[in-house]
Amino acid sequence: MVCTSLLLLLSVAFVQAAPAAPAKEETTLQKLEREISAIVEKVRPSVVRVHADDLTFSGVIYTKDGHVVTDASGIEHAVELRVTVGDRSFTADRMDADKRTGIAVIKISAKELMPASISAEGCKSGTQAIVVGNALGMPSCSSFCTIGGIGRSILVRGRKYENMLQMSAAVLPGDCGAFVADSAGRLVGLVQSAGAVETGDEKLVPAPAFAVPAAWVKFSADRIIKHGKMVRGWLGASLLPLSDAARSHLGLDAGVGAEVARVERESPARKAGLAARDILVSFDGQSVGDLDALQWKIAAVEEPTKVRIVFLHNGETKTVETQIELDPQK
Repeated sequence: MVCTSLLLLLSVAFVQAAPAAPAKEETTLQKLEREISAIVEKVRPSVVRVHADDLTFSGVIYTKDGHVVTDASGIEHAVELRVTVGDRSFTADRMDADKRTGIAVIKISAKELMPASISAEGCKSGTQAIVVGNALGMPSCSSFCTIGGIGRSILVRGRKYENMLQMSAAVLPGDCGAFVADSAGRLVGLVQSAGAVETGDEKLVPAPAFAVPAAWVKFSADRIIKHGKMVRGWLGASLLPLSDAARSHLGLDAGVGAEVARVERESPARKAGLAARDILVSFDGQSVGDLDALQWKIAAVEEPTKVRIVFLHNGETKTVETQIELDPQK
């Protein structure tokens, strides 16, 4: 009995004295999985399902007042619109769409909404993103991807969209209007319909997934909410950057000038005499160089505004006063 008791005491002492097993270190992949999952959960309450007749796709809550941003093509011909937020369903009213960006705003009467946090920073090529949408109509599907390029031009059903983000995400029917999130769970883009890429030699190739950058989502949505319709300035000319060699040949200063690639019919650019292959040198008293800044300046116009432009036509300098008009959204 004494020996048995002694053995038991020694066993208990050994167990109590034995060192605890070291905690298993979390792998890099496990950390990445945990962080991606956290971002999806953060974004999920802002993602809704949009039902346009028999079609179901995605949308993002934009304001606490019930404004939802989504893909314009999905609601263009819809008779009945509904929005599902979690397990709640609401009738939706169509406000308007910006045909230049493909962003539409619809409105629901709902409380306790979680609007998306909008990134104020421009998205860079090579950064990582997470798409949260409703692939094939199934709620809250997500995919991890890379932003493969910025400033892309695509054609969707014959309509050209510019300044798009190119993504490696596997976008499926139902993902149009989905939330593209950055590593902080902020909106950096809204998924656009898949289309075709217009290459430099004017050939069309199959397109990967594309998204409207957050800055243009915000611009279109804010204008529609402010005016009750889409209001933006319109010049009606597509511009391309000039090479240093072309500037040198034309006698222009470094960084100055942009080539006119296309002029729309009955546009202010056409009325001003601009034509393809002309060189736009000055706009409203400022040298033309930063095409993004010029595009924003034109789009920001909220009422017809007169401007003076200087351009080269067949080597001859022309100075013309024209009027930036409101975009007819054709």
